[in-house]
Amino acid sequence: MERFDFIVVGGGMMGAPCARYLARGGHSVALVAAPEPASVADGPFGSHYDAGRITRHLSHHDDWSLLSAASMSRYQSLEEASGERIFTRTGAAMAGLRAGPLAGFTEAFLEMVPFVEDASILNDPAETGWHLPAGSVTALETGGGWIDPRAMARAQIGGACRAGAALYPQAAVSRDETDITLADGTRLSAGHVVVATGPHAASDGLLPARPAMTVWARTVAFIELDEDQARDLLQLPTLIWVPGPDWDHDLYALPPIRYPDGVWRMKVGGQKDGPTIGSADEMRDWFHGTGDADVGARLLEEFRRVLPTHRAKGTSYGPCAVTWTETGFPYIDSAGANVTILTGGNGAAAKCGDELGRLGALTATGTGITDAGYRTDFRAVWI
Repeated sequence: MERFDFIVVGGGMMGAPCARYLARGGHSVALVAAPEPASVADGPFGSHYDAGRITRHLSHHDDWSLLSAASMSRYQSLEEASGERIFTRTGAAMAGLRAGPLAGFTEAFLEMVPFVEDASILNDPAETGWHLPAGSVTALETGGGWIDPRAMARAQIGGACRAGAALYPQAAVSRDETDITLADGTRLSAGHVVVATGPHAASDGLLPARPAMTVWARTVAFIELDEDQARDLLQLPTLIWVPGPDWDHDLYALPPIRYPDGVWRMKVGGQKDGPTIGSADEMRDWFHGTGDADVGARLLEEFRRVLPTHRAKGTSYGPCAVTWTETGFPYIDSAGANVTILTGGNGAAAKCGDELGRLGALTATGTGITDAGYRTDFRAVWI
């Protein structure tokens, strides 16, 4: 049985950078990272299989803004070290209404504008290129944009390996104290285990107790465009917006992105309610489907309102899973003797993953994160 200082289970947006930071710190590290399959019909999944996630400093809470700022400041160095194209700068717009259920959300991100160097409140929301609802108050962060989460994962895993981590590209099936058994029967041992398995953390049995978090099954919609129209729309910023005064949740949309299959797609998402996922079987079944057609149709209807001039070649829906914690922040905490939990993205972890991984490494080594400058303590809540 091979022995390491640390085993990090999970090679996603938090686990892979955690392994990289631990390895860079001189520790022996095993990164257990089941590879994502080419198709959503196979393998473990923690989020929707796409090519773009919104990234920005602006947020409804200053800690999320700090997490984003720290991670975004490292995108360039990650790209240079890995050769991956991770970040595309398009600008990031947030639009809200001063009345209705989300008035507080609007005021919160507007209050952040003076503290984000390249953000401003627009006199005319039409400057974004999106057709926003009447009465929208819009902030534009010119340094925002989107990241390719698959490129980010490759860059982080590659960085961990270059720093000396050993990669085990398969799933972990059980934990006994600080010993991990892999799908092929291989057993690994360590002084400490970090469980960073995203929504699977609530059901994969690798933690000594069940974290208090809800995994929501969500649907996203994709709009296919031809090459000429896609290139005409590349100047659009990413968008988070409130569709109307009666809405109690926001939606998001991304500009055209060329996907690995060569097709140009725009993505729209955002859904408050939906079925919950409580087991690995339910997770697999959800990702074997194509999402909820009714939700997808509503998303496309709202998308047509904010971009009425687009001409779709085709549309499709896809499954997504979002993990919400009791605190509204990731759980980065001790989970018992020599085990750390690092999970709970709350729909915002992709852009912040590098910093969350760094905080996970600090927690696992016992250094702690009380001096990291955040108001929240990232403590886990357990059932």
